[in-house]
Amino acid sequence: MAKIILVASGKGGAGKSTVSALLGEAFAFRKSPVLLMELDSGLRSLDVALGVTENIVFDMGDIIRGSCEIKDAVINCPFCPNLSLIAAAAKPIMVTDEIIRKIDRELGNYYEFIILDCPAGIGPELEEAAKCADLGLVVATPDPSSIRGARAAGILLQNSGVKERRLVIERCPQKAKKLSPLKNLDEIIDGSELQLIGVIWEDPDTRDAMDSGEPLDDTGVNFETFRDLSERIRGKNIPLGFK
Repeated sequence: MAKIILVASGKGGAGKSTVSALLGEAFAFRKSPVLLMELDSGLRSLDVALGVTENIVFDMGDIIRGSCEIKDAVINCPFCPNLSLIAAAAKPIMVTDEIIRKIDRELGNYYEFIILDCPAGIGPELEEAAKCADLGLVVATPDPSSIRGARAAGILLQNSGVKERRLVIERCPQKAKKLSPLKNLDEIIDGSELQLIGVIWEDPDTRDAMDSGEPLDDTGVNFETFRDLSERIRGKNIPLGFK
């Protein structure tokens, strides 16, 4: 069965959908089949990142209501054959752990990884997804409110039984002096009470990739960053660096 990776953030705007999409690409471009499941009902965005908006016929809401077969809601990414998406429901609807497990039972043998792009915050949707996750990635930006939110999300995942929990720092300046008012990355790590697994740099090209429906350019500053993150998740020892 697939390894289920949950991507969460305690505060909106931290970049969890960016991490979900580009981590999925990093796995898929290295020949690992990946299914993205977008759980943020009413606020879908991964269809834009993957360039499949016009291809959506069924979504998560249709699966929940029984309006389609699960396989019929799966959309293949045009620029990355190993990457697929189940888009979030167009209108708010609860995605329970039973639904996630049902999708995993039906499709899990076809994928190496299932990535759950969860709604922001620490509400019941995150609790439901946490019941199914093998790994929880908590995304935070270098600001105090985001760090506080990451800590709350990490505690929820711990209390929900997610044994492996890691921190991903998003939109990080490439020079330590630009972290102000923070002094260093240790303040983010200590404040979140989570072990760091990846640092994503502040980069306009990364934002453009999410808005254009095109893959991240292999010359961009974050191409290797996401590749290294994917390899650490596989268990490889790749050092974290900060300039």
